[in-house]
Amino acid sequence: MKRREFLKFFFGVGAFLIYGLKFKITRNSTLIRPPGAIEEDVFIYKCIRCGECIKICPAFCLKPVKIDEGIFEWGTPFIKPRERACLLCLSCGKVCPTGAIQKVKFEEVKIGTAKIDTNRCLVWRENKDCFVCMEVCPVGAVYKNENGKPVVDPEICVGCGQCEQNCPVLGESAIRVTNKGQKRKKLINRR
Repeated sequence: MKRREFLKFFFGVGAFLIYGLKFKITRNSTLIRPPGAIEEDVFIYKCIRCGECIKICPAFCLKPVKIDEGIFEWGTPFIKPRERACLLCLSCGKVCPTGAIQKVKFEEVKIGTAKIDTNRCLVWRENKDCFVCMEVCPVGAVYKNENGKPVVDPEICVGCGQCEQNCPVLGESAIRVTNKGQKRKKLINRR
């Protein structure tokens, strides 16, 4: 290796390390992906960041990951339910040119799972009469327990985020969707 090539390489690696210290180099494992997204390790390489899924989304719930939220995930689509919930239209899987997001049937959708923070929930904490999460759930995953408090059935919940988006608690929602339980498809070759 010539001196000039070595210096280019050395400064390139140094710049990457400095840049990497400023932004996350580690994988962001908390992202909620669109319905039909394949396994995360393959998804971030298979997704070409074309934005077709983001453009077609009628709910405007898909956003590209910002570089400071994860270098490896940068530009890939994800959902922030508190801002915009998924309407479960499943259009994103129909337009993905690489198969990173696959076509799925409604019955197969599992974006994540909602969980109620009983310390923030108005019903649990203050005995208020609020059941917005139950009213907006499109699959009936939120119901009243024997004490009249809202609970989530994780087997039924698809993680669309309607409950989180519509929760009247200010700031962080009292019900939050995580990617826990997210069903990821194995890569199926589209030919």
